[in-house]
Amino acid sequence: MSAGRILVIGGRGFVGSRVLRLALAQGIAAASFGPGEVPAGDGVARFSGEVEEPGRLRGALRLFRPDAVIWAAGYNPTGDGLARTAGADPARAVAVNAGGFAAVLAACAEAGVRRVVQCGSTVVLGPPGLYRAARVDEAAAPAPRSAYGLSKRMAESAAEWGAEALGLWVTTLRLPLVLGPGRWYVGAATLYARLLQAAVEEIVVDEAVPAAPFDIVHGDDAAEALLLLAMRDEVPRLLNMAGLTVTYAEIAARLLAMVPGARIAVTEAPGPADLPLVDDAALRALGWTPRRGLDAILSETLHEIGTRETA
Repeated sequence: MSAGRILVIGGRGFVGSRVLRLALAQGIAAASFGPGEVPAGDGVARFSGEVEEPGRLRGALRLFRPDAVIWAAGYNPTGDGLARTAGADPARAVAVNAGGFAAVLAACAEAGVRRVVQCGSTVVLGPPGLYRAARVDEAAAPAPRSAYGLSKRMAESAAEWGAEALGLWVTTLRLPLVLGPGRWYVGAATLYARLLQAAVEEIVVDEAVPAAPFDIVHGDDAAEALLLLAMRDEVPRLLNMAGLTVTYAEIAARLLAMVPGARIAVTEAPGPADLPLVDDAALRALGWTPRRGLDAILSETLHEIGTRETA
């Protein structure tokens, strides 16, 4: 199947908005559903509503008639970050991240939309010490340690229910830390944001940073993978995304090279990572690979911060 019409749940968000722009660039009709949606004159059909309001969602599906739906929503009412807000209100995070996704699956089944792709997260995995491999694949047992991880693990269970009970083809793409211009740098990206801001403002920074490597991906590369999965039939139901593997020391070194006036010094603090690195060979076998490296992520974000500071 080539999905000619895509509805994004959460199209105003960091990843969802990128999916919409990419879809339009590829000649795919695109729509967005979420709270506060209003016409923007950008070629996207916009439907306002909450996923917990089945009537509004069913109406959007009926009017737009998408070939596939992409779930890119998440509980983050204050903008403090998905993990932080989930920790403050686990019940509501589960209600939106898992319950809301289940409501979307039920509405899709009723409307005859058989293809659904979910933005998942590698936070469903446990500490690296639980796993034998240096990089874990999709067969690794989830063991979330945060409220956000719990909500995303429950959303994966909802995806299994959608496939087995409702007859949908649901794919969950476990995203790593997604970066790039346009992101609200809070939560898991707080230290990263502090380093970038220090580079732009030429603030002296001398900080201890975790030595453990971690996976990241540019938001545009994440969007390309989601749209690729939405446009194909019978891709795997669960896929990891590693993207790029970096360290904070590497980020600091690249910032020093890019910004002549930057005064950043970091000392690596040994210790275990919160999450394991993942193996994304199955995703790459479908033809996806990250096209934007660390330099692109940093340079584009530095430009955005600099533009904002001088506005």
